[in-house]
Amino acid sequence: MTSNAHGPAPGEVHVWAVPEPELRDEATHQRCRKLLSPGELARWEHMAPTQQMLFASAHAGLRAVTAAYTGLWPSQVDFVTGRHGKPYVAGRPGLRISLSHTRGMSLVAVSRDGSTGVDIERVRPLDDARPAPDLVFSPWEQANWEQGPSRTRSARFFSYWACKEAVLKALGTGLTGDLTAVQVDPGEALNGPVPIRGLPRVAGRDRAWTLQLVNIGPRYRAAVAVAGGGVRLRTFQLPSGTLPHPSAGTLRGGSFGRGRGPASGPQRPFGTAQLVGPPQPIGPEPAAAPSAGRSQELSYRGTS
Repeated sequence: MTSNAHGPAPGEVHVWAVPEPELRDEATHQRCRKLLSPGELARWEHMAPTQQMLFASAHAGLRAVTAAYTGLWPSQVDFVTGRHGKPYVAGRPGLRISLSHTRGMSLVAVSRDGSTGVDIERVRPLDDARPAPDLVFSPWEQANWEQGPSRTRSARFFSYWACKEAVLKALGTGLTGDLTAVQVDPGEALNGPVPIRGLPRVAGRDRAWTLQLVNIGPRYRAAVAVAGGGVRLRTFQLPSGTLPHPSAGTLRGGSFGRGRGPASGPQRPFGTAQLVGPPQPIGPEPAAAPSAGRSQELSYRGTS
């Protein structure tokens, strides 16, 4: 078996959307907790109840998705963290991962092309809690942002923010890095490639970067950055507390509506699943492995 037998293919970056369960959904919360490591459970226990569900679903999603790409069981996946907290998969240097979460949704990005970062932000009114624009924008970015339509100013702010933080997370610095040094032009779009006009010196000049907006619906702004690849973006949904399980038949596209799950209505087929093979665990199956969920490739059309 080759090291990338479970994908992603060269040139691809996969982004998995993991909706946060409802606060009263204790059954799903319990399934998520069963996927956490002892260290993650210790962190969960010291959180406020309002934060526990999002933490559990996000980190269970990261562990489940990573397991599918490595052929391990979630309990066998071991993460190590860099100086600024960026996660790496122990023993799998070619598999690049990134996690981001905000109220209602988490994203897990996976690539084998190069350093990868993902960020998701919930669109909300700008207030004094946000950093001053001159701490986020370069002068020309701030001018572009201020000259745009006032009705979309808040959403565009978070588009810039998501793009910048995705790049900084790919670099491994996160928000300890300089947001103003990452200069981007996301425009009004919800998805598609984003021009990068400037990068911090630490990014180097010997590799091409790919930055793309990820459409998770109008309530969010999200972006994924890959150093040296990730030109083709594929996006999937994973129900909280489940394992990725590509169908032997057809994956169905969907979209996020106003709720936290996939919207009902017509769905577009995407063809036979060839992205992540069924996990091939090393060693015995855990006594209480969670059931496999139905992973869906998502198609976002006509969303404003």
